[in-house]
Amino acid sequence: MIFIQDILRFLGFICLGKHLVGIRKPVITKLLVQWIILTTFISSCESDPYGSSWDNEESFSISQYLDKNQAEYSKFYKLMAEGKMLNTLYAYNPYGNDYTLFLPTNEGIDHFIQQNQNYENFEELVKDTSFIKILTRYHTVNEKIHTDEFPDGALNDTTLTGDRLVTSFFSDGNNQLIKVNNSAPITSSNLKMTNGYIHVISRVLQKNEVSGYDWIQQQEDYSILAEAIRRSGLQSRLWWNKYTILAEHDSIYHRNGIYNIEDLIARIATPGMSLSNRNNTFYLFAAYHFVGGEYYMNDFSWGNKKYTTLATGKLLTIETGAEIKINPGIDNYGYRISESGDTTLMDYILPVWEKCNVMTRTGAIHSISDVLFFETLPEN
Repeated sequence: MIFIQDILRFLGFICLGKHLVGIRKPVITKLLVQWIILTTFISSCESDPYGSSWDNEESFSISQYLDKNQAEYSKFYKLMAEGKMLNTLYAYNPYGNDYTLFLPTNEGIDHFIQQNQNYENFEELVKDTSFIKILTRYHTVNEKIHTDEFPDGALNDTTLTGDRLVTSFFSDGNNQLIKVNNSAPITSSNLKMTNGYIHVISRVLQKNEVSGYDWIQQQEDYSILAEAIRRSGLQSRLWWNKYTILAEHDSIYHRNGIYNIEDLIARIATPGMSLSNRNNTFYLFAAYHFVGGEYYMNDFSWGNKKYTTLATGKLLTIETGAEIKINPGIDNYGYRISESGDTTLMDYILPVWEKCNVMTRTGAIHSISDVLFFETLPEN
């Protein structure tokens, strides 16, 4: 056996320019082989502090992790392969700071197929390569994002399809859970790869192709606002590509003595004027619920800012601080009693958080705590 001392002694001859007298050629060859093995071993120890790259997940790229765990995520792996996404996620991101993959489980994909009338089985889904390319890119964010960086709203960085995803937090007993797009719970988070993060989700993420206008029309519990928007003729005047809707649940109107659309018309409409006339207070009321631009809850600027609405000349004020206050000072919406018994006047509207950040093709919809008007709501 050749020891390290022998190798070092041999190297010393070379360094000193000595003649290799008395050392046979086979021994020299063996020494060289041992030296190469030794230097390779030392080099690998220095470059890989975790040991073998196949023993530590942090040394995998995202696609390498999927390769290793094909059995567990076989269906999305197949979709990634057919959608030509595996090569992308083997490498670093040339256009951003790595990637984030939201990885659906096999059960999540089965659920997607069961709910989708276009595909009877997984094999039919695999054949739809055009859709798969969009689907797999929609699950990939163009930046690495740890869950500590998730907002209660939309991610600032977009997916590879150019869309934003929404994250929200909710409690299940003593556990705090995270949902993506209000539909897909994260079951395993922050799997760190060499080129980003993987978050495992139990549902497939789907783009919402319904407009904000149509979403409101489809909601039975928002029927009064939906009918006001319809009768005002706003649909033909929605020239914005992106808009945000602030919406009151029917129960909010009921609390204010408004039980149907006729009650609302009697309460606020300008007599003798068409409901779709832009000068009618009824029209202005409906249009005031539409804010120009896409604003999820985390998009509203810190401090006090005025936002353009579809009601010409009627700006909406939103004050963002410890709370988000909508139209502070317009009306008296009640009182808040603290645990110590102190009473605070509520002269602003609040978002109803569990019903905010609803995703549509045209922007976000947020449920609010009282009837939104640019002036004091008239009495009965």
